[in-house]
Amino acid sequence: ELFRELEFFSLLPKLPEGEEVAPETTTQVKTKPPPQQDYHIVSTAPALDELLNRLSAAKSFAFDLETTSVNAMSAEMVGISLSPAPGEAYYIPVGHVGWGQVEQLPLKQVIDRLKPPLEDATPAKLAHNGKYDMTVLAEYGVTVNNLTFDTMVAAYLLSEKSLGLKALAFSKLGIEMTPITALIGSGAKQISMSLVGINQAADYSCADADITGQLAELLGAELHQQGLWQLFSHVEM
Repeated sequence: ELFRELEFFSLLPKLPEGEEVAPETTTQVKTKPPPQQDYHIVSTAPALDELLNRLSAAKSFAFDLETTSVNAMSAEMVGISLSPAPGEAYYIPVGHVGWGQVEQLPLKQVIDRLKPPLEDATPAKLAHNGKYDMTVLAEYGVTVNNLTFDTMVAAYLLSEKSLGLKALAFSKLGIEMTPITALIGSGAKQISMSLVGINQAADYSCADADITGQLAELLGAELHQQGLWQLFSHVEM
């Protein structure tokens, strides 16, 4: 069902009837200390200008959305993070609400400024479950071009036990990431991402984009080693 929803149709015949994606499990991977992080909150026009200049100089960048729903068609954007290099990421908050939230740029201004680099076919785009992010962005009039690497698809082709970003970060990089439940809770007490503090959301989202970029490099090498790159790049992507 996951790949049907994401429209990865060429993978469907490979999934045995009734088989589900393995849940994230704890492995005996030795965790590493958190790598040096250069994370920024972009909440002013000059800061956004600096970010756009940084993206224009990058050959590739990873991106990740924070939204109000797992349903891409109804989700509202809360923020977007972009990572042009390992350990470097930027979070642009646009939909956080509640008392005490810091300054945010208008959503339309952010969309208008990010549309050119996201639609530019020159820089490679990296994502985890990029189909979701691209669908949400399409609802805002942005058509992402040149998505060259999706770490979820790569993980499936490499027969990873779990396709989740956090599990992959732990098993492949030895990095233990913050779970989403630490921000929004779960069950009856779960809150919307829009109610999470911007500083907390920025650290979380920047890490998602940053780790996605790091995993893309590592998983790409494994795809080449296992002779799966052609299938990945020419069929799945």
